[in-house]
Amino acid sequence: MVLELLDRKGDGYGNSSLTSRYLVKNKKEYAGDHALHHTNTWASWGRLDEIIKEGKTLLPYETGYVDEDQYWSNYMMGQHNRAASGQAYQLVQNVELSNRSKLVDLSGGAASYSIALCEANPLLKSVVVDCKEPLRIARTLVAEHNLQDRISFLEGNGFEVNLTQDYDAALISGVVLITSEEASRRMFKLAYDALVPGGIIMVQDYMRLDHSPERKKLDTMENLYVMVAFDPGAQDREGEEVASWLEDAGFINPKMIPLPTQLALITAEKPPAF
Repeated sequence: MVLELLDRKGDGYGNSSLTSRYLVKNKKEYAGDHALHHTNTWASWGRLDEIIKEGKTLLPYETGYVDEDQYWSNYMMGQHNRAASGQAYQLVQNVELSNRSKLVDLSGGAASYSIALCEANPLLKSVVVDCKEPLRIARTLVAEHNLQDRISFLEGNGFEVNLTQDYDAALISGVVLITSEEASRRMFKLAYDALVPGGIIMVQDYMRLDHSPERKKLDTMENLYVMVAFDPGAQDREGEEVASWLEDAGFINPKMIPLPTQLALITAEKPPAF
């Protein structure tokens, strides 16, 4: 009742409108897996004093609260919840890929955004790069959308995988927030080298483009969360900062695009050949 997840109905209880909207599977805005992911960090938050004093991260499966496979499964499906409930639509609406043919989706997780971009752009094919467990989930989702002929998979570390150099689009979503500056810069350079001249990069993540009091509160909490549960060097970044990293990697014309969601988008281009 305190969380407004249940309403009293006669002598019993039933789902509140909030629960019916977000915690019932197969509804558009379902976020149940995302809620499970955050629940899995319970024991980590319980040792916050230790984490702060020692300057470390305590991954949820290191606490014994959840096993590693279950943790990453909940995490990946939680990210898919976010994409399916509206974030993928916002990405599609804010990038022009109709003349692009080959996308590399670095650390692409469940392939949620590759699915959305390929469905919106019939000429586009995607290669999703990630580790074994995320790709297991991605394969199932891609098959559900009948995109096996257009979305393929490359198992490996998205920060150092060997790529061909014939991509004309690159996507990095949900990575910058949970990694260090050094790792993010390394991934930007990897993407730059994989793109043909004139190729586009899309970076979608929590990034501070809006400095309203409401947004500042959200960003502060997100900042603490990723340092506790992912990496001591993880941070909710300033948009200008991320744009400068892209420019340092060689990209030009960075554009910061606020979205009507919690995430933001930055696009940039690899200089054309002369």
